[in-house]
Amino acid sequence: MKNQPISLAQLLETTEISPSDLLNTLQSLCRRSIIEKQENLYSVPPVVREYSRESKAKLNMV
Repeated sequence: MKNQPISLAQLLETTEISPSDLLNTLQSLCRRSIIEKQENLYSVPPVVREYSRESKAKLNMV
């Protein structure tokens, strides 16, 4: 998982979902504090990154 914020334009270039679906998804994730939006950039908060890393590590142990 990258630590660098990403713009909506970059996300649109790298995904195959429609722009409206992407925007709706990003808004939903922001409302639930799973991602953060600062200016026009989206990022994953440190606490969510750490949880994701720990969960992945636990899955790799199984």
